[in-house]
Amino acid sequence: MASAQPTFQQPRPFAGIGVSLAVHALLIGLWQLSRPLPVQETSEAPRVQFLRLVPTPAAERAVPAAAARAPAIPRASAGPAARQPAAREPVAAPVESATEVIALPAPQAAETPAQSAADLLRSARAAVGDIDRTLRKENPRRGIEAPIETAQMKLERGIAQAAEMAPNKWYQAPKTQEILDPGGYGRRRYRVITASGTYCVTYESNHAPDGIDTMRNGIKPKMTNCDEDEGPATKQKWN
Repeated sequence: MASAQPTFQQPRPFAGIGVSLAVHALLIGLWQLSRPLPVQETSEAPRVQFLRLVPTPAAERAVPAAAARAPAIPRASAGPAARQPAAREPVAAPVESATEVIALPAPQAAETPAQSAADLLRSARAAVGDIDRTLRKENPRRGIEAPIETAQMKLERGIAQAAEMAPNKWYQAPKTQEILDPGGYGRRRYRVITASGTYCVTYESNHAPDGIDTMRNGIKPKMTNCDEDEGPATKQKWN
């Protein structure tokens, strides 16, 4: 009785080698197809053809459009006369366009001599004077003028100012009034009227000759007495 023995398959090295060769052949074929075609070198040099544009003569451009639309001459029947070329009409020489020459008038000589600097200044002053007189006629009251005040208006203003200068009651708030700076340095000065009395507050300016550095010390108010002749600024009217 024959015993069953396991059978082992023999290795096939040739199959793997064949597959590898096929893959390499495929890759080489693809690489050959991807390469650009070589340029075929020839012994002849490259030819270059130049075109020259010839302008149309002026006589041909002047041909009317009606002649261009003329009907074509019918062909004659086949014969010896048909084979003879038609005589060409002589082409007229191009007519040069006439150039129109415009003569410019010669510059006229100055009839009057040049004015001097004094004459020019005198003319300018005369022109400015005429302009000023014209403006004065159009605006006869132009400028800064003091307001018109009558005796009644002055009386009413004095009564109102006296009422403002009267001391307040103990329960009333202080009243303030801006007055002119007697020093003339642009300082702000106020009169303060309270129930206990009247005093003035002055705020210094950057133009005061007191040597105070307002940038370092700031602007501090000063409390002083008020003179009786100090008053508010008078309003003026601008026409």
